[in-house]
Amino acid sequence: MNDRGLYILIIRLKKGQAIKIGRFQEAYFKAGYYLYVGRARRGLRVRIERHLRVEKKTFWHIDSFLSKAQIIEVLIRPGSFDECRMACRLRQLLRNSVVPVPGFGASDCRCPGHLIYLSEKQDWKAVISVLKTALGLRTYP
Repeated sequence: MNDRGLYILIIRLKKGQAIKIGRFQEAYFKAGYYLYVGRARRGLRVRIERHLRVEKKTFWHIDSFLSKAQIIEVLIRPGSFDECRMACRLRQLLRNSVVPVPGFGASDCRCPGHLIYLSEKQDWKAVISVLKTALGLRTYP
């Protein structure tokens, strides 16, 4: 596998709850599915494996969120770097999506955020199929 690129964590939060996220105040997150777009300039596999671990130090915004939620799938696009553009494309493709916390995961850029919320009423197999086809993604590993 190419050692750098973009990844999308598909995450399920089973029950709505308030979660303290880094520099943000505590925010309420609805139950449902979330997509988180990240990048690894190197060590893509290592980065994804870190996200998949339950025990880890809280370093990124997503670490706090993942302490309460579950990753159900990971999609990758090796060699790509522009996670802001990918997050924008996801919001365009998934019209009912929202950015639940402006700036989440985007502390080093000016985009609306890298965490995207979709309701619990999604056909995830269909969503993943659309994302793979439209954005050139593949399932990790």
